[in-house]
Amino acid sequence: MKQHLFLASTPFNMLTAAMVALSLPAEDEKTLWLIDQPSETNSFIKAILSWPSSPFKESCIISNKARGKNKRLQRNRELQRILSLLPDIAPSKIYTGNDRRIEFQYSMAHAVSTPVGVYLDDGTYTYLGRKTNWFKDQLVDNIIKKIVYGTWWKQPKTIGASDWIQDAYIAFPKFACSALQDKNIRQLPLNLNRNEFRELSLLSLQGLDTDTDISTLGGLLLLPHDSVVNHSSLLKFKEWCKNINGRIAYKHHPRTSNKTAFTSAIPSKSLELPSKVPMEVMLPLLPENCVIVGDISTALLTSKWLRPELSVSAIADDISEPEWIFLLKELQIEILD
Repeated sequence: MKQHLFLASTPFNMLTAAMVALSLPAEDEKTLWLIDQPSETNSFIKAILSWPSSPFKESCIISNKARGKNKRLQRNRELQRILSLLPDIAPSKIYTGNDRRIEFQYSMAHAVSTPVGVYLDDGTYTYLGRKTNWFKDQLVDNIIKKIVYGTWWKQPKTIGASDWIQDAYIAFPKFACSALQDKNIRQLPLNLNRNEFRELSLLSLQGLDTDTDISTLGGLLLLPHDSVVNHSSLLKFKEWCKNINGRIAYKHHPRTSNKTAFTSAIPSKSLELPSKVPMEVMLPLLPENCVIVGDISTALLTSKWLRPELSVSAIADDISEPEWIFLLKELQIEILD
């Protein structure tokens, strides 16, 4: 029986961790540590921690966002807690969506079980890489981290590429950036349609005073921030809606303040979904024939990474970067003219 330790900071990380955990042998034990969490626990985190069908033997918050003059003291307390918990778990593998996280590197350096480091697809950086400055990032920041934390610190050229990482679970393996190609790459399990994830999504949506039944949707609009909306994109959204068979729902950008800017593009009887609920939470509930459209955003790309069978289209007036055009094309995300 193997011990698997997953570290996750975002809903995306938590879902990919659960997707992998559910694909592992049932007799293996899996533990989920939530890191870098806000002081106020949201509905999705509460759902993760109380998930009846969770694949994890234990799930807990291990670290919170650290700010202000007590940041160093808080961080030291959290690292000491990690140090005290590692011997009981004795992980054979430690999983992360970001190998720059101190919680991951500290765990790898101090686990006496000499675990294998595993990178979980974290989205854009997996495919486009993370541009860094040789002097600032690879030299100065690297030296500072080694002085502050220890000589065990390993600076990655891009997310997932540090020497701690040996294996990687990636949604689209053949499109991974060159820095990850020397890792042992595996296909991210495509199991978000399992009943366990539907249970988690419904649990996290409990208590919301709005209709969140999206199991029969024909189309879903992921609207951009109101500061970037223009007449051209509104016309494209409106035209797209005309071609949808079935019920339509829309979701505003979490920080949009002027929702009326989109009134002309949205059919009057459409369902408005809560903007603060992450797209990842909605995905397990969408039917296979639901089509999605939006601007080029994390929410749009997440839909394709976690539910690749869904039809996803992007509305963009000013996309010119060749790497983005290539990525969207390879992921079969259509760019609407």
